[in-house]
Amino acid sequence: MSLPPQTTVRRLGPGDEEVVRTLAEQAPQTALLADERTIFLAAFQGAEPVGFVFGYDLPRRHGKPSILFVYELEVSTAFRRQGIATRLMNELRRIARARGTEDSFVLTEPDNAAANELYASLGGVRQEMVMWDF
Repeated sequence: MSLPPQTTVRRLGPGDEEVVRTLAEQAPQTALLADERTIFLAAFQGAEPVGFVFGYDLPRRHGKPSILFVYELEVSTAFRRQGIATRLMNELRRIARARGTEDSFVLTEPDNAAANELYASLGGVRQEMVMWDF
């Protein structure tokens, strides 16, 4: 009996456009792979991409020079509750810290129990904010 392939996490960059297309639900913006302000990580089960996290290093006008905005995090349904999202978030934060960005934030819906549970488990502090869409 063979063991399932190990889950690996790696940063995506130019040349990984097909991986981004595989993970996308809509037409992806693959040019972001070459943008140094973005961090795009994918989790793989063997060669199959099973999850990703994507964040922006946002410059600030005061305080610390930048803050990491975790824009999107997703793990395929069959691979949830296996620690993949935690690994993705930890690696994203490690890369950001290595680049000099210590603080980060993420937006989620109040009723997204799984996401809120994950962010709390990672040491996140829930804020009560109002967001306006234009």
